[in-house]
Amino acid sequence: MKKLLAYILLVFLIACNTIDENTIDFTVSELKIKLNYPENSTVTARQGVKITLIDSKGTIFESQTDQTGTATFNVPTGIYTATVSDKTSSIKIYNGNSSEIIITSGKDFYSEITLVETTTNKIIIKELYCGGCQMDDGSGYTRNDKYTTIYNNSADTVAIENFSLAVAMPYNATGGNNNYVDNKLVYAEESFIPAAMGIWYYPGTLTFLPYEQKVISIFGAIDHTQTYSNSVNLANKDYYVLYDENCDRYAGNTNYYPAPYEAIPHSNYFKAVVFGQGTSWVFSVTSPCFFIYYTDENPVDFCNDEQNHYFDGNKSGSWGSYGSCLKVPSENILDAIEVFTTRYDDNKKRLTEDVDGGYIWHTNQYGYTLYRNVNQAATEALPENKDKIVYNYSLGTQDIEKGTTDPSGIDAEASIKNGAHIIFEDTNNSGQDFHQRKKAAIKD
Repeated sequence: MKKLLAYILLVFLIACNTIDENTIDFTVSELKIKLNYPENSTVTARQGVKITLIDSKGTIFESQTDQTGTATFNVPTGIYTATVSDKTSSIKIYNGNSSEIIITSGKDFYSEITLVETTTNKIIIKELYCGGCQMDDGSGYTRNDKYTTIYNNSADTVAIENFSLAVAMPYNATGGNNNYVDNKLVYAEESFIPAAMGIWYYPGTLTFLPYEQKVISIFGAIDHTQTYSNSVNLANKDYYVLYDENCDRYAGNTNYYPAPYEAIPHSNYFKAVVFGQGTSWVFSVTSPCFFIYYTDENPVDFCNDEQNHYFDGNKSGSWGSYGSCLKVPSENILDAIEVFTTRYDDNKKRLTEDVDGGYIWHTNQYGYTLYRNVNQAATEALPENKDKIVYNYSLGTQDIEKGTTDPSGIDAEASIKNGAHIIFEDTNNSGQDFHQRKKAAIKD
């Protein structure tokens, strides 16, 4: 009978999705996790840093470090991933994670996380819509209507030369990842992220005014709602588009690259550099690893430089074959989002801790987007926002399995329309920075 009651309690707690480990009263094991800061850092072990522990079902446990930098959990048997982001200043963050922590009953466990120092940038990914939506007749879903929104998260004007977009290998977070050796990414110590099969870049200087956003159509800069009402309208003269008329590999694929809406000026077109196979840029509908960056030299020259070439799985190969990747220096990455799919349990990270210390869950096919959380304290502190912030946000998906919402409770889009300036979270941890939104923001 006691086992039955314990099982019922566990099911109830899992249904709630977040567990305070101090409330568990059935058989558990103690797990201690200690944080180690970089040797050259001025920050040392400190009290009150939150560590998040997630099991394979998406159940979340949270605990805070004591004065020695150690957090204690009491958890049931399972396989866990621990993530942490310690933001010590407005721009400096210490990220880390530890995957596949295996807990069995009857003993105590100890683990350590070595943190990596990273910094925030003013230009961030505000939203990513990649999973498609249901067709009107219920016969399936459409997937060629992807877009992203890039945002200036500051009151400064920011100009970027050679602004570029990329995805990491493998295209999906699930299944085999040839870049792991002894449960560690082989490029983790080399300070780069491999951009897969091709990149897109803006030919010139891309300028962001304070708090300005730019919507970029990844596939199909047309009004998709004319065919599927659940989709998005990307036919907007102010939008940007990944469309290169001179790219023979992609230009003829009208399924992914139809002629853009005629009012979008050619000055808003991105150009492609293709160094892998395929007739379109592969962008996962379930679990992409998407990042934005810049180069100090012409993007074409950077791609053609052999010292910047990498092959998936750290293998050798001929440039242009499957698995061809570009070494993008981590220090040049402006922002990134690591997406895990809720449909499978074998997700693996592709980004290193200095770029992104976590991941955000995503369920595709239903028009959900991945949307940036609001930094409530920073947004409320702006004097110009007085009486302009709209609360009671209701578009999160916390009511579905592994769904999430913005913990600030601020409706960012409604607030922006009301004249407010929004400052979004930026901890370089996708799990803390993003939530899953029920509909695309450009549909509001």
